[in-house]
Amino acid sequence: MSATPGTVDLLFTGGDIITVDQKAPYIQVGAVAIQGNKIVAIGSEASVKARIKGAKRTIDFSGQVMIPGLVDAHTHLFQSLGKTLGDGLSLLPWLERFMLPLASQVSREQAVIAVRFAALLGALSGTTTVVDQHYAPVDEESIQAVADAYQDVGIRATLARGLFGPMTEGGRRMKCDERMFKYTVQQEMDITRASMKAMADMELVDIWPGPKNVVYADPDLLIGSSELARDFDLSWQVHCSESKFEVEIFESLYGNRPAAWLYEQNILGAHTTLAHGIWFDDEEIRMLGETGTTIIHNPISNQYLASGFMRLEDLLQAGANVALGTDGTAVAGQNMFEAMKAGLMLQRVGRLDPEATTTEMLLTMATRLGGKMLRKNLGVLREGALADLTIVNTRALHHQPCLRPVASLVFFTHGTDVRHVVVNGDLIVENGRSTKLDQEKVVADMIQASRALVEKAGIVDLLEPWQQPRLIS
Repeated sequence: MSATPGTVDLLFTGGDIITVDQKAPYIQVGAVAIQGNKIVAIGSEASVKARIKGAKRTIDFSGQVMIPGLVDAHTHLFQSLGKTLGDGLSLLPWLERFMLPLASQVSREQAVIAVRFAALLGALSGTTTVVDQHYAPVDEESIQAVADAYQDVGIRATLARGLFGPMTEGGRRMKCDERMFKYTVQQEMDITRASMKAMADMELVDIWPGPKNVVYADPDLLIGSSELARDFDLSWQVHCSESKFEVEIFESLYGNRPAAWLYEQNILGAHTTLAHGIWFDDEEIRMLGETGTTIIHNPISNQYLASGFMRLEDLLQAGANVALGTDGTAVAGQNMFEAMKAGLMLQRVGRLDPEATTTEMLLTMATRLGGKMLRKNLGVLREGALADLTIVNTRALHHQPCLRPVASLVFFTHGTDVRHVVVNGDLIVENGRSTKLDQEKVVADMIQASRALVEKAGIVDLLEPWQQPRLIS
């Protein structure tokens, strides 16, 4: 039954609001009114209350801070099945010895358990939207089951179906697990198209093509993914220039650098999203800016694997869009607050400049620029925007004294500081607990699935409880 005119579904009052809207970025003692899945009023508490007749439910968030829901622009939720394993390996052996053997053995049931767990973990720490490049398993039935798992949590999700296609020379040079390369290019396109059609009416879930990596994707797979995304007026995502050796392999195979090759194929643009983007040269950065392509910065993963340092300021100045991601629970957890802090610190130390970037910039990347990547009206709190928001308890001891809330949010927030999360107008986290799921059961299912998978994948050697530190006798 629809609400009485002037009566809203949900009203938040009393706290400060960081809108990330350039016109009015900060509101003290503010209020937000939600009707259906949209924000219908935002401003000072007095002004909002004067505009509405009443609310079905009112939540007082005095002493807390509201921000737009966080957008995790690149991750792999199923990887949480191998959480803590692979530590101390660089990217190539990490893939060869750990992740791809693990991924090749994931069952549909295990994938659903992992996605439900990791999506819940993200939601509890303030993430309202996730772009999950899911590549284990990827048959149409599994894609549907994973999409349903997001809905169980209540989170907004883009499932970028991971495409490997046939084995390529790039895949051999990257020592990829051959079991991942089991479809032809045409089969990959057919399954992805069928999934996109079948799930086109899901309100909170989109399906994208997600070729795994420009280095070991067949060129026709990359071109086909771009065309398929355009056909559905959606986007696509691929790993690009994450490590220096990947660029070297690509150049030796195709005679050009990865982003320059994509530019030549006319498949850069607002519908193209490139994960990592560390090793771009000046000309590639110019091309990415010219086309308005999105690059997703994954600072924790980049440090964990020692992959390198993104040229953030150069990309932004060129005109590229840069969003923020966690890049999977296996290396980074699902906490976007950690990603913001890591991104800020990495830029400053990488450029040896304490003014290299700001807390405002990282929060903008984690919200508004993520919404820009998705081409959806989210990541900002303003009238007419989708009602996706997060409320953080800044009264916690570690936030005190909270003199400048935006800085405190980026530097000091723990995931457990998140009190309320709204997605599409639905309160999916209340007082730090899921309103949708039995959290204890989700965790218990995850522990059981993880242990079974590690044994099946034959990577029990990675379970060594103590690795003697090098250089210490």
